[in-house]
Amino acid sequence: MTSLNLKSIDPVQLLPTPDVPDSYGPRNEEDVRVYKLVKEAFDTGPGKKFDTVADFMSALDLRRPDKS
Repeated sequence: MTSLNLKSIDPVQLLPTPDVPDSYGPRNEEDVRVYKLVKEAFDTGPGKKFDTVADFMSALDLRRPDKS
């Protein structure tokens, strides 16, 4: 009778590893714009609490510029 090799393979070893860039940060104008918006949001202080999602969405709609 032949013996079976029952050693399990970790599925992580089968996945390709992603390329990690040498430096992190914005890569183009759009990334810079988004980075500045996020940085501004973090630097403004503590966040607001909303009672409902609808309240949050109405406040968000007031801040969003019209795209027309």
